[in-house]
Amino acid sequence: MRFQEKIINDEILEKMSLENVFKILNDNIFPILNDKERDFCSQLQEFCLDLRPKIDKSKDVYELFPALGKEGYMQRINLFRDYEPYGMKAEILLAVHMSCLDSQLELARLASGILCGNPTFQHGHTDEIMKVQEELMTGNAIGCIGITEPERGSDAVNMTTKCTKSDDGSKIIYNGEKVFTTNGPKADYFAVYGVYNEANPRGTMVQAMLTRDFPGELTTNRLKIDYVPRVHIAHTIIKDVEVPMAYVLGDNGKGYHNLFDGLVPERLGIMGSGLGICWGALAYGIIYANLRLQFGQPIIRYQGVGFSLADLLCRTSAATSLAFQAASIYDNNILFAENPSKEAEKWLANVSSQGKYYISRLSADLCYTVQQQAGGITVTDNTDIQELTSTSYIEEVIGGARNIQLFIIQNAIKRYLNMF
Repeated sequence: MRFQEKIINDEILEKMSLENVFKILNDNIFPILNDKERDFCSQLQEFCLDLRPKIDKSKDVYELFPALGKEGYMQRINLFRDYEPYGMKAEILLAVHMSCLDSQLELARLASGILCGNPTFQHGHTDEIMKVQEELMTGNAIGCIGITEPERGSDAVNMTTKCTKSDDGSKIIYNGEKVFTTNGPKADYFAVYGVYNEANPRGTMVQAMLTRDFPGELTTNRLKIDYVPRVHIAHTIIKDVEVPMAYVLGDNGKGYHNLFDGLVPERLGIMGSGLGICWGALAYGIIYANLRLQFGQPIIRYQGVGFSLADLLCRTSAATSLAFQAASIYDNNILFAENPSKEAEKWLANVSSQGKYYISRLSADLCYTVQQQAGGITVTDNTDIQELTSTSYIEEVIGGARNIQLFIIQNAIKRYLNMF
């Protein structure tokens, strides 16, 4: 690894390896995984250890997409080709490992493979959408999603992006703006939501896949977000873009149902990404604290450091158990179920917000605490901890800010009054 200026001790640097991070991860999660899941983790780790030396942190993450696509690692919720295992549990494991490898790459992969890619499995059945899916899943194209607007953050349903249908009914014309479209400036495909009638967004919402080749103007202006310099996040302006009906994933209100169908797997996927940040930063912190000497002994022996790391390990283990349990329930009762459970869907809608809130906050608190305990070395490029810290901020805010999740959880609590 190349540093602008190396100040870390060589003996410590040798131990601050991704391989040792995975050893700590395995010690904590392998006992609660089955043989197939452990084998999948081993495959992921072999891939990550092989790719790690090839990553150039001075370049954007997108040049790494084809390497992920070649192994079926752009997503693992849905079956693509013959890549197994698949399902939400497999996706969580994939996200954890990708975050440990390269947290910015994971952020971009999630946006392309899940946020943009998942609708092509759930709602896309035309030849055109299957072509989009093939290109996204192989990493040969880049995707993003367009929901949030400049004046519509937490109030995402009441969007102002306007859809009108052509006179002959063959196209839907989009006009509007989207913001915080992760991957936008580099994207080939845009899963975009709009409405025919702003006064009735639920009944008139449309979901469609847009490309830069369609008639009209689709402009992506990159936002300056210093936390993730290798990921492009945009302000996207859509003017008179004509979308053929073959690219429409949900028309006449079905877009609204598609939007909410996608929220649970998206939130669960973000939980996996956040867990990877937690395990990565914590493992590096544990390794460093065991090796760094101060006043003649390893700093982990001081209670202010050791007790703090022990607390973070407990919280990360609990969060991991929650994510695995939620993913297993999603797989068994919804994704692979012959008759999906409405009760499970309702529970997951609530717990995915709870888990996303908790893990997003945990990742930010954990990275901050590890930096306080390990010291100044962690804000340099001599370790991965600063990059993990920066990515955790973006995942928490752009992935659905803290107060949005609490608002959803609060609404779930209010329904308990009806039980009395």
